[in-house]
Amino acid sequence: VIQEEDDDSEGGTHVDGIFKPPYGLNMAQVADLLRCHTSDEWEVTVHEVDPSKTTLSKMRFDLTAALIDPDARVMINYHRQGLGQVGGGHFSPLGSYHPPTDSFLIMDVAKYKYPPVWVGAATLFSSLSTLENCAHYDYPKAQERLVDNKSDGSTNHLFNPLTADEYVQSLNVLGCEAGYRGYVILKKK
Repeated sequence: VIQEEDDDSEGGTHVDGIFKPPYGLNMAQVADLLRCHTSDEWEVTVHEVDPSKTTLSKMRFDLTAALIDPDARVMINYHRQGLGQVGGGHFSPLGSYHPPTDSFLIMDVAKYKYPPVWVGAATLFSSLSTLENCAHYDYPKAQERLVDNKSDGSTNHLFNPLTADEYVQSLNVLGCEAGYRGYVILKKK
């Protein structure tokens, strides 16, 4: 989806980034959305789960501390296949922790496909500590580089990739850098 804006001081074309490469949102973008839609009373922290820097115990501590705090919320970015689901990366709110089974309740896992589900902490850690192929890039400016307004009306396959090779080329133009999935904690200051 391309949208022209008349009041743009820099001029140019704007891209609806969710429906164009790299598709979806990364954790920094979700954090920015949360900051835009909350007051200054709220602090938003992004935690990438890099298994060389973050332990299962650290993840469990952060998540349980936020879940027991009435002034905090948790959103996770996990890889669905790590939970035996179809698909790739997905964001969901975390609802609860059950100490006897060392499990977390994932609330919104696309209810039309999957109901809320209890997931063991180790399994959750594994699905959070997966690499996202475009976790960091210059958003939204990089996506504007994919737009090619050709005078002959031909289709730009970097903007609308049809093959895996075209998608990889799109990611290269975006300057994508891989990064780990993880969790975002929203907490009142």
